[in-house]
Amino acid sequence: MLQFEEIKEDTEDVNIEDIGDKETPIPKSFILAYTDDELTEGYIPDVWGKLNEHDFDGDAENIDFVIYFDNLNKTCRIIMALYYSEEDPDVPGINEIAEYYRPIFEEFYNKNKPYC
Repeated sequence: MLQFEEIKEDTEDVNIEDIGDKETPIPKSFILAYTDDELTEGYIPDVWGKLNEHDFDGDAENIDFVIYFDNLNKTCRIIMALYYSEEDPDVPGINEIAEYYRPIFEEFYNKNKPYC
């Protein structure tokens, strides 16, 4: 069953160097993390394909998915990464992102999961 784990701003890959007097905007990205203890490793390519084909409308410039099997906990981890342009002055806050993308993702996932 799909379980929401966390949402956080992803700042690990940000490496911006200011040059001169110009202020460099920092691109924003957010991570929504889930686990699914019923999804088996063999279904990962099918789920990944369906998620990447779906157009999750919204204001994110790009949305990517990472799905992997966690051998230690015997569960699948599903990461939804949302990227926003550094030129976008109106990047929503983490709460607005959760309120918008969580229900859309969870409804789509639950309708398309390969197990019943």
